[in-house]
Amino acid sequence: MGQYWVFVNIDKRQTSGFLGKLGEFFSTTTSHSLMYLLAIPAVPLRLESTSANPSTTREFAGAWAGDRIVCFGDYARSWPDGIDGDSLQTVTTSDEDYEDSEGESESPQLLFMASCREYTYVDRGYKWELSYPHDHNWALRNITRKLYVRSDGIPTIDDKKNLTYYIQYGLRGFPGLGQVLLTNILWSDDDSTSMPFSDVQGSWAGDRLDIRLMDDVAEELQEEGWKDISRQEAIKLYNILLQESEVEGDLPDEPAESL
Repeated sequence: MGQYWVFVNIDKRQTSGFLGKLGEFFSTTTSHSLMYLLAIPAVPLRLESTSANPSTTREFAGAWAGDRIVCFGDYARSWPDGIDGDSLQTVTTSDEDYEDSEGESESPQLLFMASCREYTYVDRGYKWELSYPHDHNWALRNITRKLYVRSDGIPTIDDKKNLTYYIQYGLRGFPGLGQVLLTNILWSDDDSTSMPFSDVQGSWAGDRLDIRLMDDVAEELQEEGWKDISRQEAIKLYNILLQESEVEGDLPDEPAESL
């Protein structure tokens, strides 16, 4: 049957709700919601005073920046390193209310997620292209480990299924920072993903993350000795997409002006 996945903000106790099987949404725009939750806008969001649909639960773009983030599979039975599951207060209910189809008690992770608030959509405001310009370079940062990935360090697919560094779309490129996120924050104790990639205990799961304009943080990254891992992430994505038959040809070298 496969397992379903959900974005979870440990600190704000929020979730995306279950997203489906990884192989079904890996190459879609599903990861964009998480990217925009982590991305500090270039200029303040221009927001409507009220939601167009009062019944929806929205979260604002940038609201998760700096928080501990995990993409849990519903077969997770353990916590990522650094997350003290015992300290996370879960819902108080009888075990009978949280039994699976085989009569077994649900995992602590699912109980924790049941206590979280689920957002319905991410509000980027109107004229959001000003807040998240596609012609700028962005940095996905792992604050916990002082690592970063540049949006222009991930080559995108052209119309011939080749990867190129010469077509860039900021946060909207494919592959892009959304796929980098997915391959690093998964957490489960079962490696079923509905795709060849099966590293379901990502080294970033539970780390503090954000996305910033490169121009805004370049000096900080250099002065504090952050490590640029864009190339290794590009290689990882290339191998995944090659197995999925989504790309052809070789992984190109990164242009010197991007380094």
